[in-house]
Amino acid sequence: MGQRHQLFVIARINGRYRQLCAIHHQWLYGHTALRRCRDTLQIFGHAANRIPIQQELIAASKHDDDFWAAPRGDRYGAKNSHIPFPFIATCLVVGASFNADGYYHGVIMEPFHMAFDEGDNNNGITIFDITDLSNVRYCFVDFIGMESEREVELLTPLSARTYLEAYYQLDGSGDDPNGLIPLVESFRGKDLVTVSALKDTWPHGKWQEGKEIEEEADSFAKDMAGPTDDTKLAEHATAVPAAADAAVATGAASTSSVGTGSKMPSGNPPKGTTKSLRDQSIDAVLNLILEQAQENCHQQSSDLVAEAELLIDFVPKLRLRLYDRAATLTPSASVLRLLHKALEQDIEVDLSPFQTLTMEHLSNLVAGLRGGKMRTLNLSNMPDLGDSDLESILGIGPALPAQAGSTSSSSPSAAAVEISNIILLENPKVSVDFLTKNLGHCDIAHSELLRRPFLTKRRDPYSETPEQVLHFDASNIASQLVWVGVSSMQSCDSKFRLENGQMDWKGLQYSVQACSRFSENSTLEYKNFLLDVPLPAGKMIHSLRRLLQYLSSPNLSWFEDWPKGAAGCFATTSILEEDGVGYSVGPLSTTLYRDDSRETLVESGKGRSLKPGQWAIILVHEAFDAKDQESLDKRQIDILSRFGPRGTEEMKEWPTEDNKGPAFKPQKRLRYALTKALPTRSEASEPQFLVTDVPGYVRHVVGGGEEGKAAAGEVEVTRMNDWWKKGNATFEINGNGYYDDDDVHEILRKVYASEPSGGVADPKPRAVDPFEDIMRMMTLAQRQM
Repeated sequence: MGQRHQLFVIARINGRYRQLCAIHHQWLYGHTALRRCRDTLQIFGHAANRIPIQQELIAASKHDDDFWAAPRGDRYGAKNSHIPFPFIATCLVVGASFNADGYYHGVIMEPFHMAFDEGDNNNGITIFDITDLSNVRYCFVDFIGMESEREVELLTPLSARTYLEAYYQLDGSGDDPNGLIPLVESFRGKDLVTVSALKDTWPHGKWQEGKEIEEEADSFAKDMAGPTDDTKLAEHATAVPAAADAAVATGAASTSSVGTGSKMPSGNPPKGTTKSLRDQSIDAVLNLILEQAQENCHQQSSDLVAEAELLIDFVPKLRLRLYDRAATLTPSASVLRLLHKALEQDIEVDLSPFQTLTMEHLSNLVAGLRGGKMRTLNLSNMPDLGDSDLESILGIGPALPAQAGSTSSSSPSAAAVEISNIILLENPKVSVDFLTKNLGHCDIAHSELLRRPFLTKRRDPYSETPEQVLHFDASNIASQLVWVGVSSMQSCDSKFRLENGQMDWKGLQYSVQACSRFSENSTLEYKNFLLDVPLPAGKMIHSLRRLLQYLSSPNLSWFEDWPKGAAGCFATTSILEEDGVGYSVGPLSTTLYRDDSRETLVESGKGRSLKPGQWAIILVHEAFDAKDQESLDKRQIDILSRFGPRGTEEMKEWPTEDNKGPAFKPQKRLRYALTKALPTRSEASEPQFLVTDVPGYVRHVVGGGEEGKAAAGEVEVTRMNDWWKKGNATFEINGNGYYDDDDVHEILRKVYASEPSGGVADPKPRAVDPFEDIMRMMTLAQRQM
């Protein structure tokens, strides 16, 4: 049952193509398959995700042939089923299952070595080749015969248009309600995966060239030639230069500057050409500078650098040379100065290639760079890096004694504040516990953190064993997401309204049961999630905007899965768009992604109270189960026609010529508030809350409070608020937006009710209702028809 489809990620590792990830999608075909493919291509090709993907490709290059061999006789065996490349897996899962326009459909993680034809399939497969991140390739493949209107060639790479034409007629005539023509056009310029790559990945397949492949051959040959030296130098200053992609793919042996099996460009000209006299002179100067620096001849090295800096391209060439020699550099104070000189203008700083530097060297170098443009720090693929080392490098713990000639000029404790993104892939000695206690204010790419949502299994709802839920200990970050839902029946019922038309929150009973649209009573639908991913201020407001867009989308088909879509919202946003970076992929929230609305998340009460100083996102969703305002209006009319006036007390609610109807108009709307728990005099005191909108939150968190502007400056506060207002111009209509009604405190008192123990009592697990399962399946089937 279903429109079954699998998606794969491959790349050329050490001269041979390897599988990196595979997932199963139960309902993917036609134009939806193209949309998910397009979004995934955008994620893999986005500059913000480049460094983490490259780091996992570098890690892949260190594995031997035995690692890549699939276990015999047991397709789902334990070997290699641990999601070895979790960042790449997250990119694929998010792209294939989620979009903020209201789309979500769950996927199943398959063993990464699963063959292309091992899945339960009736609508083809999608393959992504991420060998070259500047030109991510894709193709669709039909290997068995799809359930489509027209047949296509088997076992040959299919373009987006060819795959789509198997399901729809694209003759350019008539209406195009699904926007198929623009969708196909969005793939223009995207290259297909080559047949040779498919043969190398799955040799047992009888792959064949299709008519579309011939058109791709010339493009592929041109890509393999690589960029020119001038192009390399003109690239944006990034932590890992573009040539690392091809180096990992080909497995070029070298004194690696970006990990084993890769080699940075050395500035050598193409074969058959010679360097200009000027380039030869710069090479000689760079060699002399590095030689003197490694011998710690500070004065001579500094004099040469001062003269060489007069050349406009000296620093870019110095940077390339340092990465080229990274694995063999002899560390010294002079070498640290050169590194500082080469990296001080980088927004993304990659120190992972410099394996010869001690933790003391790294600490001093980072301390020197923190006053520059550095926002991202990559320390991946350092197997010996532990919690205490990271603590020193980021200046969290006691300061190390300054080395002679250190580039550090300020307090080490400032380092962790200024770095907004830390990449720690394949660092097994860095614990998640350390991250939660010290780095909640940063974006974090950490292998174990990325694996958690895929490895955590649903617990028996009757189990008394609590699920371990991460909590990031950082002030001024949102630590909880609370959703309060009012059904359309409740929105239309006058008994839940006050005289002024507002909701009677006291009349609506408080419940912590899971959502169920099949029960219509006075119970408030309610969800409370610990946000177990780091959410610095910029990421939080970006995530919130996408979440509001997602939950208010008319395309949202199966509402009970909204927490999983919310996990996508928090995972696909990072730095604000104006930074020129856009959004990057981060870890999925385990509490959101693994939520099942048919059972209660067992947390032993953790997260059910809001401690003083902590922030929470509050969402109040009225008539959440109505498709739109028109359907809600019809429901109100239906309620009045069914239950009509039953006496003089209800006559005022029945529409007549003299009385046009109830004193209130139910609205389908989604409103938010950001709340912070305030200190109370005692545990027995009623909780007190600060309630504000996003501009107020930015003023408190980024601007230092109502009057403070020291933390990021007035310019930063203004920039973030302008971004929020501009992005929410479309959303804040029809009553959506900030919940500024006075009764918001009534909601908070329900959500965070006082208990003798100082917190909210644990909910009792609710048994799964088989009838609810049947209704859920029937409703979903009707919507798919």
